[in-house]
Amino acid sequence: MLTGATACVAVLVAVRALAGETFARRAAPFLVLAPAAVWTGTSADGWFAAVAAWAAALLALAVTRRSLPWAVASGLLFGLTCYLSYGLTLIALPGAAVLWTARDGVRRRPALLAALLAGLAVVPLVFTLAGFDWWTAYRLLVTRYHQGVGGTRPYGYWVWANLACTVLITGLATAAGLRRTAAALTRRASPAAVRPAVLVGAALLALLAADLSGMSKAETERIWLPFAVWLLPACAYLPRPRAWLAAQTALALLLNHLLLTGW
Repeated sequence: MLTGATACVAVLVAVRALAGETFARRAAPFLVLAPAAVWTGTSADGWFAAVAAWAAALLALAVTRRSLPWAVASGLLFGLTCYLSYGLTLIALPGAAVLWTARDGVRRRPALLAALLAGLAVVPLVFTLAGFDWWTAYRLLVTRYHQGVGGTRPYGYWVWANLACTVLITGLATAAGLRRTAAALTRRASPAAVRPAVLVGAALLALLAADLSGMSKAETERIWLPFAVWLLPACAYLPRPRAWLAAQTALALLLNHLLLTGW
């Protein structure tokens, strides 16, 4: 529970590095009081979310401060993330967004990318040498996803049910914030406004890829926590944050008291 809660800190570290202190402070209350907290402390996915979030946060520090040690540490965590859950390979999209938004730092010091890749190779190499075949287990996972409730309900049901779960764990404020995030990407906004929008957009793209792949069926209220935490900074774009924050808090309490999730 303690480690999973640090996912919020990691997201704020990344946002502050890329967009500045003001934007990070506006996003902070929404990360702390997100309905997703209900599931963060009840499943291993909360811990997975923290590992993935710190991987991206350390990458943001590496490229903004041009630090090779941070780049290696980020690579190590990205490699570990891919071995925590198969779906977490999509965390590469937020990572790519960090590199794109801070591309000037990478161009000036290309050794950062080499350090990142070196760290990234460590965990897969250790697992492979220990005898773990990533692709064999992946094929077994595909079989598992066609069993149980995931196989008895149609594909179209899960496409929309998964997104409905995402609205519950991120709140209506995030849905409203995503519209303003899109506006920040399409208009001539300042770099401080565009950079977090790119990061949020990458997380949304990863989530949609998981959804449309058909490999996310049920329990996405916890499975998608590693992506959901990166959607929450979208709330910083809202003009009346206090009212939206109250709505987020109310939804989190209702979910905690009225919904029997089994977790």
